[in-house]
Order: sequence, then C-alpha cells, then structure tokens
Amino acid sequence: MASEMVDPDKLMDVIVVGGGPAGIGMGLVLRDLGVDRFGILERHELGASFRRWPKEMRFITPSFNANAFGMTDLNAVNTGTSPADLIGNGHLWGRDYAGYLGAVAAHYQLPFVSDCEVQAISRRPDGLFDLRTSQGPLFTRFLVMATGEFQFPNETPFPGAEFGLHTSRVESWMTLPPGPRVVIGGYESGLDAACALIARGESVTVLADRDTWTMGEDWDPSVIIAPRTRERLQKALATDRLRLRPGTRVERIERSGEDFIVGLAEGESVVTKLPPILATGFHSGTTRWPKLFAHTPQGHPRLTESDESVRMPGVFLVGPQVRHEKVVFCFIYKFRQRFAVVGAQIGRRLDLDLAPLEAYRAKGMYLDDLSCCLAKCDC
Repeated sequence: MASEMVDPDKLMDVIVVGGGPAGIGMGLVLRDLGVDRFGILERHELGASFRRWPKEMRFITPSFNANAFGMTDLNAVNTGTSPADLIGNGHLWGRDYAGYLGAVAAHYQLPFVSDCEVQAISRRPDGLFDLRTSQGPLFTRFLVMATGEFQFPNETPFPGAEFGLHTSRVESWMTLPPGPRVVIGGYESGLDAACALIARGESVTVLADRDTWTMGEDWDPSVIIAPRTRERLQKALATDRLRLRPGTRVERIERSGEDFIVGLAEGESVVTKLPPILATGFHSGTTRWPKLFAHTPQGHPRLTESDESVRMPGVFLVGPQVRHEKVVFCFIYKFRQRFAVVGAQIGRRLDLDLAPLEAYRAKGMYLDDLSCCLAKCDC
C-alpha cells in the first residue's frame, strides 16, 4: 500500500516531544547545530510540570551564575543562561523555573508548539516517523522524546493506594486538612513533603524502604538525598515531631471507618486519620510508547551508548529516564550533559558541522565518557 503523501510544510528533520528542560535544552542544541526544520511539541504549556509542583517545593540543586568563571549554572539548560541571574533566587520554585524556560525559548526563538498532544506515532515504509497530534499530522526524520516523569505519577504501587494522596496532586501543603500525617516514601519528594508539613506545625511519620539520609557507600544524589534536603531534615528532626522509619516496606492501604490502615511487610500496621501521602515516585514517559522503546524488567528504557532506542532507530531519549547501568541522569544538571551526545548523532546523519558542540564540552555539558561518573569523592 502506498504511503500517504507528505505535505512539505508538515515535514521536519527533528521533532522533540516535551516542553520541559530536556525538550528546551535539546532544542537549543539543534538550533546551535543549524538544523533547518525542527519543532518542540508540548501537550500542555511550556514548563507544565514545574507549574504543577506544590507551591512550597523548591529546587534541591542550587542556582548560581558562574558563567564568568567558566562554569554553567547547575540548573541552566545551555551554556549562556542562568536561572539564578534571571530569577534572582538560589533555590527556585517550580513556577520560577517555568518562567526561565519560557524566557530561554523566546530569546532563542525556538519553534515551540503548546497544546499539541501526540496521540499516535508510527513509522512509514519510507523511514519517516508519522505523528498524529491534536493539531494535525506531522512527519519527521528523527524523533527525540523528552516527556519527563512528573506528569506520570506512580499512584498504584500497592493495593489500596487509591486511598492515598500522591505528592504530585498537592497544590499547596498549606491547604491540606490539619493533623498528623503518614508519608510513604523516603526520597526527595517524600522528605520535601515531610519537611513542609513539619514547618506548618504537624507531626509526621515517614515510612521508607531504605535510608536515603545517611551518607554511606552511596554518594550519588540519584541514590541519596541532596545537601539542602539533609539540612531541612535536621531542622525538622529538631522539632521532635518527625519520625523516620527506614527499612519499612508498605504492602497495602485499607480503609476502616474513619481510619486509614497502612499495612507493612513486617506484619505491623500504622493507623492514621488522614489519607497517607504517597511519595512513590513516577513512571517513565516512555512506557506510553512500547513500540518505540524496549524496557528492562525494572522499567528503564533500553538505549544505545548515544541514547537511541534499541527498538526503534532514529528515536532518541533525553531527560531523567536516561540511565546507563549505574549512571542515572535524573537531575537537570545531569541529564543536560547528554543533549549534545544526541545532537552529535543526529548531526552526523544530517551531515552537519558538529563544531558548535565543542562549546558544550568546554562547559561540562557534553558527557560522552561515563567512566568519570563513577568516581567517589575523597571527603
């Protein structure tokens, strides 16, 4: 059967799906490479996930304008901007960071399309990718998925989880009903919730399957909490209203009259009058596209050394889902190091000059040697 004729106005060299830091950062690399025709599609508005953070949530990675010293702001998506300089804040709120992304997109005139949901993706016999979107069909030679995680919360980690409240559904911790709280999950979002609730005067119990707050053999911030979170945690513990229970695995939540019963693997139960807070993480956005990505048993996308799908050549992944064995690119300052790696692969196939990418390498934003990521600090 003959393929549908492609409208030249609908044909792109590269389409990026997702309008967060990964999508905007990747768009900047494509702009620097001189890609003629590319677009960034976002199903909501630019920076949508950050606009939906709880009002009190702030970045755990500090922002500082160090461009004059040859170093890039940890939260910048390219080498020439600084959220700290633009916003004037060292630990940004989500809405601030969304504003930074919007300013960057406007300044560099990125071809951004909001309210454009990708509904279906297929590959044509001629090798082009066919995207059916809420704004009509589009076609592209290469596809970069930058769909993030925040919009895909893990809300069903165990039976009865529907009785809980996932952290991503909280607009503000100040507006929740008062009373003692149980938080399930001891990583960044769980401890952020606990500290916010302690700050408003509540008592909180954190049920965590592992200790993420004690420095041990693990040092990577993908595994343990950030220094800012440890600092907040010490202040919360000093109130004597915070109880941390590491090594506690939740198996279920049940409703009994006005109580919520949190069943633990050890056979014990924790009873609370208010819905437990679920800090149970997020799914990879790639799971929506099983034809594009193969996944490990743990749910991680299988990628080549250049972050290309092993299942569908021509499809690349950028953002917090990228990982290579023990190296996890889950924070902005980490996953931005792979934009140029993807850009180099696309640029070679489009026969473009890759020299502009050396500016990224000079600023630590072109990481193609992962061996340097496994060195532990001496102190």
